[in-house]
Amino acid sequence: MKLSFPPEIAALLKGRKIYCSLSGGADSLALLLFLDSQKEQKDFTLEAVHFEHGFRGRASLEDAAFCRRLCAQRNIPFALFRIDVPRNRRKGEGEEEAARRVRLEYWRKIVFNPGHSLVALGHHSGDRIENVFLRLFRGSNSTGLSSMRFIQKIGRITFIRPFLDCTRQDLEQFLREQNIMEWRHDSTNDSSVYKRNLIRNELLPEIRKEFPFAEAGILQSIRTLTEDSAFLEESADKAYRELRSASSAAAWRALPPALLPRVLRRFLTETTGNDTIPDSKLIERFTRTLALPDSGRRRLIPIGGLKEYRLAVKAGEVTCGKKPPARKLRDVFWNYPQDPRMEYGMTVLTAEIISPEEMLFTTDKSAAFFDASELDGMLTVSTWKAGDRMVPFGKRSPVTLKKLFSNAAIPAERKHLLPVVRNGSGTILWIPFVRNSAFAPVTSDTKQVLKLLAVRRPE
Repeated sequence: MKLSFPPEIAALLKGRKIYCSLSGGADSLALLLFLDSQKEQKDFTLEAVHFEHGFRGRASLEDAAFCRRLCAQRNIPFALFRIDVPRNRRKGEGEEEAARRVRLEYWRKIVFNPGHSLVALGHHSGDRIENVFLRLFRGSNSTGLSSMRFIQKIGRITFIRPFLDCTRQDLEQFLREQNIMEWRHDSTNDSSVYKRNLIRNELLPEIRKEFPFAEAGILQSIRTLTEDSAFLEESADKAYRELRSASSAAAWRALPPALLPRVLRRFLTETTGNDTIPDSKLIERFTRTLALPDSGRRRLIPIGGLKEYRLAVKAGEVTCGKKPPARKLRDVFWNYPQDPRMEYGMTVLTAEIISPEEMLFTTDKSAAFFDASELDGMLTVSTWKAGDRMVPFGKRSPVTLKKLFSNAAIPAERKHLLPVVRNGSGTILWIPFVRNSAFAPVTSDTKQVLKLLAVRRPE
């Protein structure tokens, strides 16, 4: 089997150092031997890198030993990294997702001279087809569907995949021609618990049976999608260069739907320093916010995966920045008869004694009214605390504040900034802009009414 570099990869090789990701399986082993056979002719240096993920106990250690032994026999520099993925998994993160993230973190440490280095991966045409199905099920655009490419830059690191036009059978034949008859087999590849394996082991065999021509057709579609995506990415680069000098809401609204996610990715990546791919929820919320009339107030949009950052739209301008550090607001006693005005965080509260006839209700919950005779002139203002409950006006049973916030669609980042007004004994009377309680209601017998009013200070 005659293997060769795609032209676009061949043009990058001279004078570079190539790190070959070596698992010990047929794909990565074929890649290592092919690179080793080409390094003098193409004028590059080579080093094998093996990640011991910590998933499969003794079998995983034997994979590492196999790779070390093979490289020693062939005088190929070898580096082993024990990355212990199970210990480094984040909450809600799958094993495959965690492994990809941790490997990328290690590549950033390993490739100390990214401008003169390449990382080679052994993905083949079968991997490319599986990737299309995974991305299709997740609702990816053409860039996502064709994301497994010959050359891919992530941050400052350039990854190459020389074998995307080769089948697994091609690579195994190449190994046999090199008198290599054994390689490592990862037992997790047999388990359909992993979504990629489910596609490989169950879905694709059925497709091949019913549509023998399907794989060739899918690969041709990927090539076409890659061409379409390249045009859109180039257009997005141009649009972003024009937009970045003045990030106005009008300029964002004028972007075609096919470009907006791509331009937004560039905007977020440059602002945060992380390659951030906006998901459909973020795009939908951003688009909806852009369409709203300008109220003069800043509208904040959280960014999934980057909890410390948020998009903001205010006065016709789009910005992205870090959230300010959370401010811990202390409990404050409020002697409202003596001091009818107080500031608490971003809210200004006022108290006034009025007659029942002067009551004027608001739809935005910025005012609340209580029978003044049932209050002792001292209130406490605080933030909400875990387990806080209140009996809402018109109800008889207490409800958690967490549920009230959810019902009022209060964003998570605002919940800890809202004041909670309590009476002298700690009973919750009112959460401005959310709900007032059933305590001390104004009735036909009420002579004096305590009117509490809240106004948000501009951010």
